[in-house]
Amino acid sequence: MNTTWVLAIGLTAFVSMTHIFAPRILNSALLNRTSSRQDAIASFAGGVAIAYVFVHLLPELADGEEVFDRAGLAEALPDLFIQSALFFVALIGLVTFYFLDAKAESKPNGSQQLYRIHLGMNALLSLIFAYTNFDRIEIGADFAVLFALVMSLHFILIDRGMVRAHPKHFRREDRWVLSAALALGLLLSFIAPPPNELWVAIPMGFLGGAVLMGVFREELPSVKVARLGWFTFAVVLFSSLLISASYTTL
Repeated sequence: MNTTWVLAIGLTAFVSMTHIFAPRILNSALLNRTSSRQDAIASFAGGVAIAYVFVHLLPELADGEEVFDRAGLAEALPDLFIQSALFFVALIGLVTFYFLDAKAESKPNGSQQLYRIHLGMNALLSLIFAYTNFDRIEIGADFAVLFALVMSLHFILIDRGMVRAHPKHFRREDRWVLSAALALGLLLSFIAPPPNELWVAIPMGFLGGAVLMGVFREELPSVKVARLGWFTFAVVLFSSLLISASYTTL
């Protein structure tokens, strides 16, 4: 087993732990702190998330034309389509999770069917993360580590959102479903690796749209409680780390 797979397994296991221990992480990091400390933590997390969106996610979606070109499809498709295709995929991801969150929050303790769909879609995000992890590491291990940190934060907030939206249905054991989806994604990447870059870019576009929705709904603190110093520090720090990671992959 080469070092790429070792790191892929390690990062997947790390993110899996955030699913399983999300309540404890939230309790220790937020609920047992003063209100001022909670605001500082939320502001720092929001800065990390927004830095990821603008320094990496949006530029990656804008590279859709190059992705189609490397996959050998650029000449067969209209330029306008390949320039906006990944943005459209991200839009689908954003709208899908906005719809699910809106339906869930409009009907607290809603139907079991809605809950299962919501849980299944969150499991799909975990699967996409793990399935594309190997290719991300091959591009740049340092960036892969940073992305795992971003997704860990996102998955912790997904857990909080599921508890809030489905208090009647979301059980402790269901976190193992999300964790199992990570293991399945990693297994699929070993058994049936993506045949080309497009097979990575499309699911990552969908994942990016879901993350983008989560950033603006869950991860950016309200302006009433935001701590601008912590927010700015996180933006500068994480932007610098992402730019450095991108530079090393050139």
